[in-house]
Amino acid sequence: MKIVIIGYGRVGSRVTRALAASGHVVMLIDKEAVRLTGAVELTNVKLVQGNGIDVDVQREAGVGEADRLLALTREDNVNLMAAQVARAFFNVPQAIARVFEPSHAEACEDPQLITICPTLYAVDVIVNQMDPSTVVKARQIEAQANSRVARRPRSAESEESRFVLIVGGGKIGINLARTLHRSKHEVALIEQDWSRARHLEVALEMPVIVGDGSTLPILEAAGAGRARVLVAVTGSDQDNLVICQLAKRCLGVPKTIARVSNPKNEEVLQRLGVDTTISSTAIIEQVIERELPTIKIKTLLQLQNGGTQLIEYALEKSSPVLGRPLKEIGFPPNCNLVAVIRQNATIVPRGETQLQVGDMVIALVRTDREDELRRLLVGP
Repeated sequence: MKIVIIGYGRVGSRVTRALAASGHVVMLIDKEAVRLTGAVELTNVKLVQGNGIDVDVQREAGVGEADRLLALTREDNVNLMAAQVARAFFNVPQAIARVFEPSHAEACEDPQLITICPTLYAVDVIVNQMDPSTVVKARQIEAQANSRVARRPRSAESEESRFVLIVGGGKIGINLARTLHRSKHEVALIEQDWSRARHLEVALEMPVIVGDGSTLPILEAAGAGRARVLVAVTGSDQDNLVICQLAKRCLGVPKTIARVSNPKNEEVLQRLGVDTTISSTAIIEQVIERELPTIKIKTLLQLQNGGTQLIEYALEKSSPVLGRPLKEIGFPPNCNLVAVIRQNATIVPRGETQLQVGDMVIALVRTDREDELRRLLVGP
């Protein structure tokens, strides 16, 4: 079998050696080159240095051809995100993620993504030493509790709520909380650092819950079950993903928004169920595009999680569509001209409208058709 292992720590190293010794082909991923040196002498093991949650790193490791992916780092949310990327982007037949926090097993419902929780196994062993029958009873109670959590209905009051829960007390979280509070929203904030949380509670004059917002007990304690919107703005993409998944799947939060530090992860989080992603890098890029007159094509707005865009095209004399009525131009499917700005006047385009040099054409276009529309309006 071809097996991808992410993380060459205490568990990852033992599993790698055992599988390689059994004749399996192992692709090993780890961020730290120093750790990978410990596997250099192993046969049947290929090494890839990089972040296991990165789509490009997984592609380099050949996840698309793998039979299994094992995410065994020391970070729960890295393991969960890496396993989900393997399933969603490369359709690996089965992924296994090691998690220490029991509630993290509730983040996703893919039956081919198996979570292994050493914490629960340790509890079982300890309890079994005292009373073997207690383990079965405890497991039954836990299964019933998990079933109730996953199916928890939302009340009519929560559907009309103006309550927004923010996870992450950094600069973005603080300023967002203040802005929403001034707009008469009910706001609460989750911050993991105890001293910072106490400071924020005084500075913001709103509830601040101390704890890890990527765990179900903390989300429940913060009232996520009645939130209209949950916003995850920690500095960790994988944490923000798990926070949004737990809030939506287990607590029924209607709208989840996640900050994305790495722009490449925007598509990842969207495909894994986050309603809206916000990338500071992408926002800055769009502002620069709007301000630089040398750029002929500018993205004004992204809709449907980036699936549709409102784009502005500047037409020069080389444009293939100049002087032709729009009704005679074969526009690609899922494209629509919204407006033509000509000498500070806005024209609503009709079938007889003819485009001229200097026109600014604003079009609504599905992302996968943008290249065709660009070539049609601007040229190759």
